Amino acid sequence: MRTRSSSSFVTILLLSSFLLLLSPTAFSMPLQQPSTFSFKLIHRFSKELNLVRHRSGSVPDRRTILYYQMLLQRDKIRLGARQLLFPSRGPKTMSSGNDFGWLHYTWIDIGTPSTSFLVALDAGSDLLWVPCDCIQCAPLSASYYANLDRDLNEYSPSRSRSSKPLSCSHQFCDSGSNCKSSKQECPYTVNYVSVNTSSSGLLVEDILHLQSGGGGSAGGSNTSVQAPVVFGCGMKQSGGYLDGVAPDGVLGLGPGKNSVPSILAKSGLIRDSFSLCLSDDSGRIFFGDQGSSIQQQSTAFLPLDGIYSTYIIGVETCCVGNSCLKMTSFKAQVDSGTSFTFLPGHVYESIAEEFDKKVNASRVTFKGSFWEYCYASNSQDLPKVPNVTFMFQQNNSFVVYNPVFLVNDSQV
Repeated sequence: MRTRSSSSFVTILLLSSFLLLLSPTAFSMPLQQPSTFSFKLIHRFSKELNLVRHRSGSVPDRRTILYYQMLLQRDKIRLGARQLLFPSRGPKTMSSGNDFGWLHYTWIDIGTPSTSFLVALDAGSDLLWVPCDCIQCAPLSASYYANLDRDLNEYSPSRSRSSKPLSCSHQFCDSGSNCKSSKQECPYTVNYVSVNTSSSGLLVEDILHLQSGGGGSAGGSNTSVQAPVVFGCGMKQSGGYLDGVAPDGVLGLGPGKNSVPSILAKSGLIRDSFSLCLSDDSGRIFFGDQGSSIQQQSTAFLPLDGIYSTYIIGVETCCVGNSCLKMTSFKAQVDSGTSFTFLPGHVYESIAEEFDKKVNASRVTFKGSFWEYCYASNSQDLPKVPNVTFMFQQNNSFVVYNPVFLVNDSQV
């Protein structure tokens, strides 16, 4: 943490333990001559203030453990109980290969008693939904999936003591206009970009079990947090969701009001942010994480049709090696549910042509391959290829190091 930030935070903590009392007579004094204004500071837990408290109970003696605990509790209330949260089973994310459409997943626990779900992480949508009182759902048996060692679960509101139905009058019910009465249970339908892929059912409220503290690492001190969230009781799925792309549900991470990060932020549990780190087989997710201002670069999100309905970023220009190309600016959606970066046609052509000029290898065509730019090397050493750089606002850049996929003869 930087020195300036630390100083500001300490100042807030100090001031939060005092009350400032203003004397009304001080402001009625004549201003013809210099005046000295004085104010009396009374400690929040002083005996003097304790005499006029409306609540019963005595203040603990100073310099005792209970006294400092009470100070800390009051400060947390004033500053907001914002913290770093992650799923109760840990912040780990995983990719299970082609069995699950190459998406990334994490385990979450919902309800009382809790039930575990292996949900797909999707920054391109908002709603959390899980298979529930299924009419049309994907298979949940582990024997159906090569990478699972246990069955997936189905949620049922009747089996959770903390489950509550959401009425059509609720602010999260976007289908309220289609309801026959305001007391009717709120239906939902989410259509996804994939062809004929959707989830539908009823909206419910229940407890999402989270952890805060040591980040899920060994030896870390974690505290359980039970956060009420609104999610979809997914009775009917279609398209890719029936083929096993997300058999146990989807955790929408978008900026909409009904996404889990937005609900947690509005309740004051976290800052309005989260981090999602992905790799070939594993990563991690933290709610409320703002990262390190020293080690990371950032770029602003852009509105779409005047509203921030999804995560849109703007690329100013694209560079291949040391050559920055003209007319290569574009806007793109940040989506954890896709594997590749897709570019506008003219931007792709400019980058590909410049890349082809600079790569130190012979271009070839493989039978049956849908790749347009393929290169062969007769030696064991990989060919030298240029880096591709996306330039964002304020000269922030994202470098794609060694932007190639390596294949061998048996794979083509």
